[in-house]
Amino acid sequence: MEFLCGLASVGVDIFLFVSGLGLWYSLRNIENEYTSISNGLSKWYIKRYKRILLPYFIIIGFHYFLYVFNGMSISQALFEFSTFSFWINHRGAWFIAMLIPIYAITPFHDYICRKTNNTILYTFILISFIITISSINYKIENLKVQIIIDNVKHVLFHLPAFYIGFMVAPWVKKQEKFSYIWIFILSLLIVFVMKTFKFGYWPGFLVYPFMILFCWLFHYCKYYILRFFSFFGKISLESYLFNGVIGAWIIWYLPEIYKSPLNKNCYLHYSLICVVGTILAYFVNKLCGILLGRLKKIWL
Repeated sequence: MEFLCGLASVGVDIFLFVSGLGLWYSLRNIENEYTSISNGLSKWYIKRYKRILLPYFIIIGFHYFLYVFNGMSISQALFEFSTFSFWINHRGAWFIAMLIPIYAITPFHDYICRKTNNTILYTFILISFIITISSINYKIENLKVQIIIDNVKHVLFHLPAFYIGFMVAPWVKKQEKFSYIWIFILSLLIVFVMKTFKFGYWPGFLVYPFMILFCWLFHYCKYYILRFFSFFGKISLESYLFNGVIGAWIIWYLPEIYKSPLNKNCYLHYSLICVVGTILAYFVNKLCGILLGRLKKIWL
């Protein structure tokens, strides 16, 4: 189970791969929708951060309100809510903490990609640098500094998927064809080398064989199955946030369920997190859509 759950973390890499595609497309819209790059870029930042921070403020803000109500100091709650606690103590929504700096540097990365003559070579060098830096074992006597370094490495492990997604986005736009066989071979070869020499985060490169299977599945799926996947895709961020807090809420306010004989191996606990988290994620997603629509009218 631990091995399978460890492999399940490739879901993060799939999300980042798709995010790389999406951010490339959204940056192209700046050139089409706005008269000046500076104005378009500021609107781009606002739109991107609203999408991740509004659900975060609603869900995690309420969670830390409950924390304060249960005895946590306001200063500690604000520190953890700020996402700085992930970098320093590995506590909190690490995915949000990762996305904030990624969004900040993506326009600069896009600028380099447009200026370079060989985007593939540039991306290869960038990914090689990331893998090398994240594979070095930094042994530092100061425990606090060591924790910060380990947390930065935890984020770096997942970044190659994002930059590969950003790299292939123009090819997807042009509807260029990819060799499934070569994607399989290269991905598995990289996994083999990384496992053999014990460096880097090899599960991240299992994304690409999975992506091939998903593309094949989506291509032949019927309309209703695609709607099912689309539904969970739209609430993926909200689901992630709720999955991190509902478990704690059950333990705090419904301990009889957590301690129940029916909760053997915590399966009942996990099931409630999935079901309740999905329902709440849907409503918060709808709420965010309404709020973002009203904010857009106010700013325009």
